[in-house]
Amino acid sequence: MAKTPCPYCGRLVDRLIEGMCEDCYVERHPLVALKERKVLRCKYCGAWFLRGKWMKSKNPAELLVKFLMEKGSVNGVIEKVELDEREEGAVAQVTVRGSPHQLIAPRSIAYEVAVEYIYDVCTSCRELLSRREVALVQIRSTPRALDDLTKKKILNIIEQEIFKLKDKKVGFISNVKQLKSGFDIYTTSANLARHLAYAVHSQLPSHIIETAKVAGIKDGRKIYHMTYSVRVITYKSGDLIKTKEGEMMVISINNKFINVQDINSKKYKQLTISELLNINPILIEE
Repeated sequence: MAKTPCPYCGRLVDRLIEGMCEDCYVERHPLVALKERKVLRCKYCGAWFLRGKWMKSKNPAELLVKFLMEKGSVNGVIEKVELDEREEGAVAQVTVRGSPHQLIAPRSIAYEVAVEYIYDVCTSCRELLSRREVALVQIRSTPRALDDLTKKKILNIIEQEIFKLKDKKVGFISNVKQLKSGFDIYTTSANLARHLAYAVHSQLPSHIIETAKVAGIKDGRKIYHMTYSVRVITYKSGDLIKTKEGEMMVISINNKFINVQDINSKKYKQLTISELLNINPILIEE
C-alpha cells in the first residue's frame, strides 16, 4: 500500500487525519487547555479561590485539578499530577490519557501547566487577622532614614518568611504600617514576630531589643504584648563619626561588625553592632 507524506512533518504514513499524520494531529490538538492562568491564593494558608469560594487541600495538586476543570478543559482522564509550587506560582506536570480524535487510539501524554498566583487573604484568615494583635515588630534605622532599596529588601524578607511558614500554625500578620522612620509590623503571635525580627536582623546590619508589656489578665495569668525592636544601621564607608573616644572614620560594615579608623591615632578597630550603639556615635555631616 502506498504511503502518504504528512504535509507538516514529511513522514510517510498509511493515512492522514484532517490533513496530517496522527502524531502531528495529537501535537496540534492537546488534551489539556487553559483559558486562564491566574488564580487567587491566600498568602497565609494557601487556599485557592475556585468556583466562587475559598478551597483548601493538604494536596495542592487537587486544587490544580479543580482549577483545570474550571478555567480550562481536559479531554481524557487525568492519571497523574506532579506539582512544583513556587512563590510566584505553580508548575505542574499533568499526565492525561485520552484521544483528540475518534480515529486515534487513546494514549497517555504529559503536559506542563503553569499557574500564576495572585495573592489575597481568604475569609478564614481575614477573620483570624481581625483579632487583637499580641506582638509588634518595630523596624527603625540610624543614623540615616531607610532608603528605598533597603525598604524593598525588608518587605521581601517578610514576604519570603511568611511564604516559608505558610503550612505552619505560627500566627498571622494583621497589619504593616510603613512610616517615614521605618516599619511597624503587627502580628497575632509573639513567635511569628520574633521569627520575622530575627530574619531581618540576620540579613541587615542591625541590633534587636525585646520588651514585654502586661496587656491584661486571662484565667489568672498575665497576658504580655511583645515588641521586637530592630534597629538597622545605615552608616556607610567613609562616614565620619564622633564618640567620647574621638573622631573615627567608617571603613566597612557588614551584618555583624563595623570597622573604623581613629582619625588621630590612625589605628583600626572592629566593633560589633551592639558595641557601636553603646558608644552613642554622632554622624558628622559633611
